Amino acid sequence: MVTILSIDGGGVKGLLPARILEEIRKRLDTAGEKRRFFDLFDLIAGTSTGALIALGLSLKNPAGGDKFSASEIVDIYKTRGIDIFPPRHLNAVQTAVQAFRFKHPAVSFEKLLSEFFGDNTLKDAETNLLITSFDTEAMEPHCMKRRPQIGDWVNDYNYYMRDVARASGAAPTYFPPAQISPVGKKQLKFSLVDGAVFANNPSGLAYVEASKIFPKETEFLILSLGTGNSKHGYPYKEVHSWGYMEWINPIKGFPIGAMMSSGQSEAVNHQLKRLDNVHYIRLNTVLSGATRSMDDTSNTNIKRLSCSADKMIDEFSDQIDEVCQILSSK
Repeated sequence: MVTILSIDGGGVKGLLPARILEEIRKRLDTAGEKRRFFDLFDLIAGTSTGALIALGLSLKNPAGGDKFSASEIVDIYKTRGIDIFPPRHLNAVQTAVQAFRFKHPAVSFEKLLSEFFGDNTLKDAETNLLITSFDTEAMEPHCMKRRPQIGDWVNDYNYYMRDVARASGAAPTYFPPAQISPVGKKQLKFSLVDGAVFANNPSGLAYVEASKIFPKETEFLILSLGTGNSKHGYPYKEVHSWGYMEWINPIKGFPIGAMMSSGQSEAVNHQLKRLDNVHYIRLNTVLSGATRSMDDTSNTNIKRLSCSADKMIDEFSDQIDEVCQILSSK
C-alpha cells in the first residue's frame, strides 16, 4: 500500500494538522514504532502552511532522526507565528488596507524560512514531495516536486526549500508574490503565489502523483489533514446586494476566496471517497471560537486553535488509531 500525507493551507491554523501529527507520533512511539514520518509516508503533499509542515517532516538531522519533530513544528506555530504575521497588522485599518495592497511584508517570513531550511533543497528530502504554487505569468499551477530521479524526472527543477515554502505560502493580499529560480538556474525566474488559489486541499494532486511514482501499486492510503472550518457562512440576505469590494473584503473573511477554497476541498473529498483503490481518511473540524483569519497570532487565538486541535483529536481518535496501525504495518 502506498501511503500519502496531504496537508491543507491555512496560515497559523496549520497548528491543527501539526497537533494531529504530534498525536500520531505519540501513539506510534507508544506502540514501539520508531520510524520517522519520511520513512512511513511514500509521498507528502502540502499547500501554503501545509507546505511548511511537509518540508519540515521530510528532512533528517545528521544523526538520522527528524530535523523537525512534530512537536517542534507545533511549537513553531505557537511561538514563531508572530514572526510571520506581526500583531501590529492585526487591526481594522491594516485589514482594510489589505483590499488594496498586501497586508504583510515578507521580510520576517523569509528570515524565518532561511533559519529553518538554510541551503536544504528538495533533493535533500528523504521522501517524495509535492508542493503547490501558482504561476502568475503562465497562469497555471506550478508544483514543485521531489521524486525518484529516473527517466524524464532527472530534469525536474530543484529548488531551495526556503524558496519553495515562500512561494507556496505567498497568499494573495497577505504577502507579495515570490519570484524564485531553480537551483543553478538564476536566469530562469518564476512569479509564484499560494497554491491555495487552486488546491487548498492537495490530496487529489497527491494521489495522481503517487500513481505515477508507483504505477504498479493498486492500493493507496491518503491521510488528509485540514486546518479547520468556520461556522460562519454567507446567507442570501447578506450577499444578495454585494458588489466587487464586498466579495473581496478581508474584514468579511475574503468571501470569494473562502468559498473557492471550501468548494475545491469538498470536491476533492467527494472524488477520493469514491475511488475503490483509495482509503481516504480526512480529518478536519469546525473551529471552536478561533477566528477564521489565517494570520491571527494573538495568544487568545492560539489557545483557541489549540482547543480546536484537542477537539479534533478526540473526534477522530479511532481514525488516528487506524492510521497508526496501517503505518506500523508498512
